[in-house]
Amino acid sequence: MSAQPRVTISRVEAWFKARQVDYEIAEDGTLVAALEGCEVFILDSDSEFLVVGSTWHSEFAAVDPALMAYVDEHNSTMYAPRVMLSSFDDGAVCLQADMTAFTGEGMSDVQLQSFLNSSFTTLLSFYETAADDLSAFVVSTEED
Repeated sequence: MSAQPRVTISRVEAWFKARQVDYEIAEDGTLVAALEGCEVFILDSDSEFLVVGSTWHSEFAAVDPALMAYVDEHNSTMYAPRVMLSSFDDGAVCLQADMTAFTGEGMSDVQLQSFLNSSFTTLLSFYETAADDLSAFVVSTEED
């Protein structure tokens, strides 16, 4: 079997361009895209892991035990995405989720496209469900 091409942000950019999705490349090389409901960031971690991370646009006032239970339940029953609560300097709390692929052996174009398609579908679906499940806890949304 021949070696697969190395996964790079340039190859990820090609996927975004083919789908006509607006994005930026941050100073640290991370690809960032603002989507409806969340911001997605993709980083190539030393050519070993490709991380598709995201931050939901809705915020919570504080970490509530019910929010923690929701995250714990999701992470213990669902394969993906991995979900966590994060807090900002101003005390607001947000929901983040990510998916990671091992890329140390490279990936074919089809493998990379499949991982990115799956990641976006999974993340957006998760936030859609969270919007319904957690609406009582939301204090602000970036679109507000």
